[in-house]
Amino acid sequence: MTDPTTNRRRDLLASTPLFSVLTPVLLEELASRARVIRVTLREQLFCKGDPGDRLYLVIAGVIRISSLSPEGREVTYGLIKSGEMFGEIAVLDGGPRSADATAMENGELLALERRDVVDFLHRHPAQALHLLKVLCERVRRADSLLEDVVFLSLPGRLAKHLLALAGTVGTRRAPDAAATIHLSQQELADHIGISRESVNKVLSKWEQVGMVSLGRGQITLNRPADLEDLAQPGE
Repeated sequence: MTDPTTNRRRDLLASTPLFSVLTPVLLEELASRARVIRVTLREQLFCKGDPGDRLYLVIAGVIRISSLSPEGREVTYGLIKSGEMFGEIAVLDGGPRSADATAMENGELLALERRDVVDFLHRHPAQALHLLKVLCERVRRADSLLEDVVFLSLPGRLAKHLLALAGTVGTRRAPDAAATIHLSQQELADHIGISRESVNKVLSKWEQVGMVSLGRGQITLNRPADLEDLAQPGE
């Protein structure tokens, strides 16, 4: 008889696009090797250059994938939310981590050790095709980030990132209320690799026309439709 903890891990794996095609027997096998870990706000799971010793599935919370530029500025590559995986690239090729991973809020992750993942793929090679689809999605995200840098103005990049944050870590007093993001302007600047002064200049203009409301360590998006317009190339 399977214990309740393994059942939970199996159900979590089955809910992901990567493992949803597995048979119950294979899910059971993989789940028996996984473990649940808890993370706290701003906890760093790994840094660029660290060994790729495990991959993760986000159960609850949001993980920011980022990297430092040669000038020391941090750039966000992606926000990994519930039901999504990260850390699989270094796990597969055995190389070092290509970016940093930091918890944006308290959360819970499901972790699989590299040795278990590699062993599983060796014995079930068809599953590797599904993993390739996940990696292709990572490449598409990287392409999108490059397009943002090339084609979007600074206000456009900021607007797009605020909308992404609203969909992952934004809070609302009511379902139809404006989303509030609990981040300082410095943290927001770090996310997209620009100066705090530049972020403040743009946000202040937006506040003057009512697009956003600024508070201590928080930003409320009053008119997300206007931000969506700004987030389009050429705007």
